[in-house]
Parts: sequence; C-alpha cells; structure tokens
Amino acid sequence: MRKLFAFILSILLLAALAGCGGGPAKPTDPANPGGGEPGFCFEPKGVKIVMGAHPDTALPALGEALHSFEKPSCAINARDTTYNYPGFDLTVTYPDRGEDYITNITFADDTYFTAEGITIGSDFDEVMAAYGTDYEEVKGHYTYTRGRSTLEIAIIGGAVEQIIYDYLFD
Repeated sequence: MRKLFAFILSILLLAALAGCGGGPAKPTDPANPGGGEPGFCFEPKGVKIVMGAHPDTALPALGEALHSFEKPSCAINARDTTYNYPGFDLTVTYPDRGEDYITNITFADDTYFTAEGITIGSDFDEVMAAYGTDYEEVKGHYTYTRGRSTLEIAIIGGAVEQIIYDYLFD
C-alpha cells in the first residue's frame, strides 16, 4: 500500500512540475504570436501592432516616443518599458529569459480607433455592435478575449472612457 501511495504521489508531483513550464511561450508567427486563435491588434499610423509580437518592427515604424520609462513587471519576473506616443501608450515586457513581447496598449484619448472602430467616447451600443456580448463585465469594464490577448473597454455614463489591450502570459 505504501508503494502504491508513493507511486501515485510521484506521478502527481511530476504532473504538477510539468505544468510549471519555463516561462511564457515564445511567439513564432508575428501575426499570431503564441499560436492558436489570432489575438487583438492595433494599427496606429498604418503600423500593425499585434499583442504578444516582438517589438522590433513596430517600435522603429512608430518613430520616436514622446517619453519612455522602465519599471519591474507586475505580471511576471521581467522588466517593462512603456513608450508614450500621442494618443496611446505601448508597453514592451522583457522577460529575464526568452524574447521581448508587446504586452499592453492603452489609449490616452480619442485620436485612434480599435480595428473594429471603437474609440474613447464611443457609446455602449457601438461597443456591443462591434464586439458582441461575449465579454466579462466587472463594474463597467467589459473584457473581451481573443487568442492570447484581451481588450478591456471601460464604459462610464454610457460612453467609452478607457481602452486597454493586454497580452496574456501563461
């Protein structure tokens, strides 16, 4: 009986360790990082920015940021650099091991639109027409998931107040 218990315990331990992984998955296809269903993307100034993609193409194409700053990542053991551009902020996460990822885009004003035509100031009905009802809502924050990314739209008083794209790490 003790051998059977030890065997089952060792199998469970191996399964748990296998699930820990070695950090975030490496994006392979810039148009669909992480594989699976394609995630959200954003196109300011004609530059396609895919959540979870490597930043080497997007950053030079966007030009010089107004400002940038670095801080430790709150999501994983990594360092985040946020680049402020007119109308939006873009964050790149640099894990201690692995590749760099575009992990966050936050709209600063109504300069830009999502690919589906939503901007700061759009109304609730426009958001529902563009994205549908497959969302999670918490206190006026509507979160849509696509592939390994999310789009969070905060609606206050019937109008969009905030738009945030995020990349989902494992």
